[in-house]
Amino acid sequence: MAIATRVEGLRQTVRRSRVESLCDHPMRIPLAGKVTITELLQDMSALAMEIEGAASTLYLDDPNAPDEAEWVRAYMNSYGMTIAAGTSEVQRNILGERVLGMAKSK
Repeated sequence: MAIATRVEGLRQTVRRSRVESLCDHPMRIPLAGKVTITELLQDMSALAMEIEGAASTLYLDDPNAPDEAEWVRAYMNSYGMTIAAGTSEVQRNILGERVLGMAKSK
C-alpha cells in the first residue's frame, strides 16, 4: 500500500505540473521527480524480489528465473539510476537551496 500511495502521489504530481498557477518554481517538480521516481523504482524492484523469494537470486540465463530475472536486473540497475544526474542527496540539497531557499549545508 505504501508503494501504491507513492505511485498515486506521482500521478497527481504529473497532473499538477500541467497547471501553470501551481508551478511557482520551474525546477521544483523535475528536481523532486528525479529523486522520487528513482527511489520508488528501487523500492518497487526490492518488493518484487521479496515477493519472488529465493527464486529472485536466479539470474539471466537460468530458465527458472521468474520473469526472466527482470526484477533482479531492475533492482541492480536502480542504484545507478539514483546516482545518474546527481545523487539523490545532491538533488535534495539543490531542492533545498534553490527551490526552497534554505541555507547551504556545510
